Amino acid sequence: MRAGPESAVAVRQPRRAVIERAWRAIGPGVEVLSAADGGPLSRTVKRIVDPLVLRLRVNARFSAPLVTADVAVQIHDVIVGQSGPLRATAGWFELLKRERRRQRITTGNAQELYFPVCFELAVLHGAPGRHARETAARVLAELHSDRDRTATETLNDYIDDAGVVAGLAAQRDRSWRDVRSGGEITGPFLAGLTTVLGRADGHNARAARGRVWSALVADPTPYNLGAQAHTDGAELPWSIADLGLSGADRQRPPEITGADGERPLDRSVVDRVRATLRRAMARDELPTVALLCAEEVDRACAPWGLLAEDKQATLVAGVEVALDLAPLDESAPARHDLSARIQARLRKEAYVLHARRHLADGAALHPRQRQVVDELAVFRRPYLSRLWARLHGRDVWQEPCTDVDDVLSLLDGVARSVSLDHRQRIKAMLGDGGPR
Repeated sequence: MRAGPESAVAVRQPRRAVIERAWRAIGPGVEVLSAADGGPLSRTVKRIVDPLVLRLRVNARFSAPLVTADVAVQIHDVIVGQSGPLRATAGWFELLKRERRRQRITTGNAQELYFPVCFELAVLHGAPGRHARETAARVLAELHSDRDRTATETLNDYIDDAGVVAGLAAQRDRSWRDVRSGGEITGPFLAGLTTVLGRADGHNARAARGRVWSALVADPTPYNLGAQAHTDGAELPWSIADLGLSGADRQRPPEITGADGERPLDRSVVDRVRATLRRAMARDELPTVALLCAEEVDRACAPWGLLAEDKQATLVAGVEVALDLAPLDESAPARHDLSARIQARLRKEAYVLHARRHLADGAALHPRQRQVVDELAVFRRPYLSRLWARLHGRDVWQEPCTDVDDVLSLLDGVARSVSLDHRQRIKAMLGDGGPR
């Protein structure tokens, strides 16, 4: 009996699911390239798996969103067949990250820049060996040579003009006045977040969660809360100073130039533009420096320093997650399923367990250990600072936060990123002869 069209479609599988199954089959050694659930990071797929392992340009059959069973087997075999180079890629990436920190390089996104280079190094040299650090230093020098000079000089020349700064300040004053909170109540929005951040077992529950998130993105509450921070922070459900988003509970209008603020909402307009230029992978796609500055004035004055409603909603969702995160307190409850899962993972981290033992024993801490322990005690602050930076980048590039699964992955991934940073700082301290 010949299969009809419906049965032919039924045997097709989502390409992403096929890649994730193959990735998990690799086993240990690729954690730094993996998400919290064990699948590959989105950037791992974008920068390594698709162009370099599956080579989509010459293997078009691998690129369809839905693939047949035969193609799924081929994709699986190709990815698993590259297990050795992929583990070596992870080793090179960790090495380049350490060397990047040692050289105090802040230019660009490390994953975006280094993933393809690390795979190339893995293919050429295998896993990092005896002279790997020298190779890493040379690679970083080649990648970052004069990368920011032209854009930074253009920005510096532009803001050296007093008339330009005065014009941006006048625009700032107008934009700040334009932001006004509405009278809508916040309860329904915060209640909806319990659904978005809660469990969703089964297709129907996941579909319902997606519909709730779509409604929350269109809700005025995130805008209103951010606008209230401009006038009276006491009206907010939480303190933006305690969250680490601002140095004061009432947010101040942004400076155009001047000293860089330590907190996300306290940074100057020019500092925000510089951050955009540092992170940009495709500068040709950015507008002119003049337009960047003008856009950033409006963005800095918008609620939460973000223009798009979906980014504002995502930040408020992140605040709800962040308030639950207390890795050093074993008895601290979590109100949401997502924050409970993040909390459980953080508490199992070896460096967190070590910190809890040290605190319980009253043992002396190395200064850099103390810095990490202090951040663990107020984990919401580094978490929200990193989340805000990622949302700022998405806001500049107009990358959406409308897909609920993408948003949940972002909220989870930020916690993992902060934890990874803590681990790397502890490793660097031990490598420098710190306490063992």
